[in-house]
Amino acid sequence: MPSKSYSVRISQDAPDVDSAQAGGWLDDQIASKAVLAPDPGPGDKTIRLSLDADKVKAGAKEAREPEAVFLRRLIATNVTVPGETDRDGAKPKALVLRGSLKLRQEQLRPLVGAYDGAQSFIIRRALRCPEADREAAMTEVERDRVAAGFTEVLNRRAPRKVVENIDLAGLGLELASIAFQKIDAVKAAAARKRKPRDQDTATQPQVMAPVPNLPAEPPDAPGDGGAL
Repeated sequence: MPSKSYSVRISQDAPDVDSAQAGGWLDDQIASKAVLAPDPGPGDKTIRLSLDADKVKAGAKEAREPEAVFLRRLIATNVTVPGETDRDGAKPKALVLRGSLKLRQEQLRPLVGAYDGAQSFIIRRALRCPEADREAAMTEVERDRVAAGFTEVLNRRAPRKVVENIDLAGLGLELASIAFQKIDAVKAAAARKRKPRDQDTATQPQVMAPVPNLPAEPPDAPGDGGAL
């Protein structure tokens, strides 16, 4: 069985782990295929383990993770880090996104706006009432509530691909948020300019159409004193 040396970065507060311990956990994991703990992320302490390369590769393939991430999750499943337990002794569910990587509510508003537009269209189409766009659309308060909910869910339960590419996702959402703000500002400016023109049209005096000249009645004939 070919052995390979692995460098794994774990939390500074985590207990030391040797190759024999990790090798036993690896055998148990391959046999049981149990659910692994979430990836705690690379820490400040580096440990070096000598493990069966084929077993590590098989475990990583089963977990659908890179080998380094698989080993971090394997260790996190089998050790308790001081300070990471709650009052009941169970590991709390760590936030997926922390600090500057956390998504902000205003970044999610473009997604909420797109969702609102699709939902409004479906409702009006289903009820055969296309003119009720205002009634079918979300209010600003409702949009804020949904954006806050989306933000909380993604910060706590973001898929692995989102976490790995959160810098690109955050930049894209930031650009979309700014673009939607500019669109709203331009629409508001156009509405303000259009309002005075509408008022001028409403207050402009109405011009009466000229009355056509009617032909004059012929004068009475001479000697015609009227009918007897």
